[in-house]
Amino acid sequence: MQQIHGRCLCGEIRFAITGKTTEIGMCHCSKCRRVSGVASNANLMTGRDGLVWISGEDRITKFKLASGWGVWRCETCGSPVPMLHPDGGAYWVPVGLLATDPGVHVAGHVYVGSKAPWDEIPGDCPQHKDGFGSRRLNKP
Repeated sequence: MQQIHGRCLCGEIRFAITGKTTEIGMCHCSKCRRVSGVASNANLMTGRDGLVWISGEDRITKFKLASGWGVWRCETCGSPVPMLHPDGGAYWVPVGLLATDPGVHVAGHVYVGSKAPWDEIPGDCPQHKDGFGSRRLNKP
């Protein structure tokens, strides 16, 4: 398997994905919209052992709301960076950070029930009012 490389905007935080990934999920929830400033967040997942920090892991600032929802960011440039899933077994990886083609595509859109009224979702990928539910992305 090829390594997939990624980095934050300023380059302080660099990582490589060495393991299998899921397909890409597009989240349209209000939290993702507010944390990114765009209509949806594009993420994939890889197992905890499938991501290697090359540099800058100590430059990550971890934000968490009282509900437990959060985001990890580069303390220098503010880019979102890979974040450990709450169960500790996998990382959520913002696809926009990747410099290498991950070789996967968008599998669907989630939380479209709370998408912005101006958000128009193109294409024919599945759209789910809430999360993926019983139709999970392929596990990493």
